[in-house]
Amino acid sequence: MASNLVETAAAAREQLLTLKVMRMSRPAFHEPVTMAVDPADPFASGIEKAVNAISGSDSMEFPVGECLMAPQALDNIYLGETFTFQIVVMNDSPQSCTEVSVKADLQTVKRTITLQSRLNDVTAELAPGKFLSQVATHEIKETGQHILICSVSYKTPDNEKMYFRKFFKFPVNPPIDVRTKFYNAEDNLNNDVYLEAQIRNLCPSAIVLEKVTLDAVEAYICREIRPPASTDEVGNVYLPAKSVRQYLFCLTPNTSDNSLVHYRGLTTIGKLDMCWRSSMGEKGRLQTSALSRVTPGHGELRLTIEQIPGMVPVLQPFVISCKLYNCSERPLDLVLSLDGSLQPDIVFCSTSGQHLGQVAPSKTVQFSLNAFATAAGLKSISGLRITDTFFRRTNEHDEVAQIFVH
Repeated sequence: MASNLVETAAAAREQLLTLKVMRMSRPAFHEPVTMAVDPADPFASGIEKAVNAISGSDSMEFPVGECLMAPQALDNIYLGETFTFQIVVMNDSPQSCTEVSVKADLQTVKRTITLQSRLNDVTAELAPGKFLSQVATHEIKETGQHILICSVSYKTPDNEKMYFRKFFKFPVNPPIDVRTKFYNAEDNLNNDVYLEAQIRNLCPSAIVLEKVTLDAVEAYICREIRPPASTDEVGNVYLPAKSVRQYLFCLTPNTSDNSLVHYRGLTTIGKLDMCWRSSMGEKGRLQTSALSRVTPGHGELRLTIEQIPGMVPVLQPFVISCKLYNCSERPLDLVLSLDGSLQPDIVFCSTSGQHLGQVAPSKTVQFSLNAFATAAGLKSISGLRITDTFFRRTNEHDEVAQIFVH
């Protein structure tokens, strides 16, 4: 189906040739008159037969007809769609024109694009009543006001060079709204990054999301986190107008090197790639710009709990295995101190003031603590103090783990 684009500027003088540009628009299903019909009611059956004879439908009980309707107005053009239009140059005059050349440019907010067409840089002769026609396509990659500029040049029988241009304006709107949130894994030192993507349908009609993937950078391996197939949609996702669909991706480093310094400056994660189809099957595709996150700041030291029992009896000793990471760019000479006043129900059996030695940049040191609980309940492990002897800086680590005492 084709619909005329709105012309915003006409030729300055009378021309022998005329130019028309029509956009190839999607059709729509014809919606017939629908009515529930009781087969036992002869009056309703008579109405159905009369209406079907007028409309040509087979039944009044189906809400969607079998026929397609031509577009009644110019449809909206959305980012990511393929803009298809037809250029027609016709000779309405009684004279023949030679060296007819047509050129089409698309001007956006940022640039001007020359559209590839069979009529570009081709000269032809148009006899009276004849025309040149060509269908051109272009993938829309920018939002905002677009101007289609069509230029026509030719020669009259008097060998006079003629030239005119026409401009066709149309806006391009975003079809979907994408919002992202980043979460950094803090329960271990695997440097996992979680990306939550919220996709909102801004179109006036429903769309079907065929693909939503995250093209991660080489440093990460990406996987989508979703419920089991039995409780979630498989494949295409139907998204009504103004509705939101959420996706969750986990990015894991593709190397065994879990050094914090290695990933501390890595802020670029990747790009979201989305494909969908409209209600009439037209395909659209969008890719976001490079997504960036704010890397977490851990200071000079990071303490992780490598091993701790989940449940222990009262007054029974247990062991806490810890690891310290030097996130700074200089060696650290570390001393471990224990402050038992912050946890009266947990008693440390290890010696306070242990010298952990010198830790080089991006390296680790491991140590263990012995403790026991004096009361039942859910208890937090606090009171770990790590001091750098060179700068006399003390890092306080409280509530680093929890343990259930029974």
